[in-house]
Amino acid sequence: MIRTLIVITALTIGWWFALQGPLYAACLYLWIAYFRPESWAWDPMFATLNLSYIAGAYLVLRTIFSSVRLRFDTRTILLLLFLGHSFVSAWLGLNSEHSFSAWQEFAKMIVVSILLTNLIQSAADLRLILIVISLSLGFETAKQGWAQLVLNPGQQNDNWVPFLGDNNLVAVGMAMLLPIIGALGATSTGWRKRAFQFLSIGVLYRGLSTYSRGGFLSFGAVGALWFWRSPHKLKTLAAVAVAALLILPVLPQQFWDRMSTITASAEERDYSQQGRLHFWHVAVAMASDRPLVGVGHNGYERAYNDYDFSGGQYYFDRAVHSAWFGVLGELGYPGLVLFVAIIISSLLTCRRVRLAARRGEIPGPLGPYAIALESSLIAFMVGGSFVSFQYNEMLWHFFALSVALDRVAVAEAAANRIRREEQERSPIDAPPEADPDRDFAWA
Repeated sequence: MIRTLIVITALTIGWWFALQGPLYAACLYLWIAYFRPESWAWDPMFATLNLSYIAGAYLVLRTIFSSVRLRFDTRTILLLLFLGHSFVSAWLGLNSEHSFSAWQEFAKMIVVSILLTNLIQSAADLRLILIVISLSLGFETAKQGWAQLVLNPGQQNDNWVPFLGDNNLVAVGMAMLLPIIGALGATSTGWRKRAFQFLSIGVLYRGLSTYSRGGFLSFGAVGALWFWRSPHKLKTLAAVAVAALLILPVLPQQFWDRMSTITASAEERDYSQQGRLHFWHVAVAMASDRPLVGVGHNGYERAYNDYDFSGGQYYFDRAVHSAWFGVLGELGYPGLVLFVAIIISSLLTCRRVRLAARRGEIPGPLGPYAIALESSLIAFMVGGSFVSFQYNEMLWHFFALSVALDRVAVAEAAANRIRREEQERSPIDAPPEADPDRDFAWA
């Protein structure tokens, strides 16, 4: 009952803000999508309302009837091309009815992503969106992480997160979320900074306690990149040391034994590792048979039995367990090329903003945000190699946020350049205005 009242209160406040403008409507949609209040409240009434579609439809209408002008560039066109290709794949797929149903859900993600690239028009807008995402997804997961760390240290947490999925997907999602929370903490002061630091510890442990090997590698990649990019390496090292002192002592030998299998030889691979390698070979077989469109959008599991050359050794209707091979098997080679192009363009965008901030061309927090998004995408590239994360909404929102980051950075750099030019034209020690009487006396 208490959870239901909390959700009703939050929805009331959220809708009141959403009526004020499209950016707040986007915040409401993101809160519903990432937090999934219908699952958190345990009340079937919320599930029947389909809150995500209602908020999404309102967001689209609110944007259309606002003064926001939709802009498209190469990066957003890549998103639309991927959506179009996935539609063709769903239409021509082996299980078109299933694929088209999944494609409709994916289309909603792309529409929201395109809207985010246009609604975020300042650094403050971007920070607001990042805060909403971090708190919506991080609230419950950090709570579980801290509860596990204090009450049940070292034990595995296999709980699903409705927005992400099973423990492997949760681990990758937490690895992607951690840099965003870190950037928000680094650009905050006082109690807000400490709150984000507290949140980050819970999110980190929530991800590690899944015992996911792919998630472990993702966290390692995030830590290494964050330290490398950090301009304050001693502070970063101190923060890592504090987190390590809190978390590492409670991780049992069972955890490290599982992580040690990452480097196992061919003879020492466990059943799970052998299965993944087989699933990837099946995806290649799908792409070889249908190179242009694959087996259909989100159609790997439905088509697995038809392409399984092991005779059911790894059971039936299996997932691909890799974003890369998932896109290849389901959308063919053109889909994989588009997917890689989107990732590369997003990484290059983050790099461009990061370097501009280092040169002093962009003031404010955009530099840390660029590092955070870059780290999140690297976390996906590592962890997503072992889980089917290719259609998760979080990933496509992060692609959109990289576009928004670049557009805001361009505007900020232009404004900063104009300010500098005005200062150069109006030096501080300018001569006093002419006084005819005084000038005459001097003569």
